Amino acid sequence: MSEFDAETYIAQATALAGMKIDPAYLPGVIDNLQRSAAIARVFLDFPLPDDVEPASTFKP
Repeated sequence: MSEFDAETYIAQATALAGMKIDPAYLPGVIDNLQRSAAIARVFLDFPLPDDVEPASTFKP
C-alpha cells in the first residue's frame, strides 16, 4: 500500500464536506489522523487466508 498523506486527505475531505478547519487546529488534526492511520495499518497489514469467514452476528 502507498504511504498515507494526512494533509492531502484532510484538504480533500474538508473540501468535499464543505468544512473548514481553523489553521490553529490543523497541526493537531493532522497529527491525530496520522496516529489513527498508524494504528489502522497494524490491522490492514495483517494477512488473512482467502477462505476465512466472518464471525456470526451476536444477538442478545
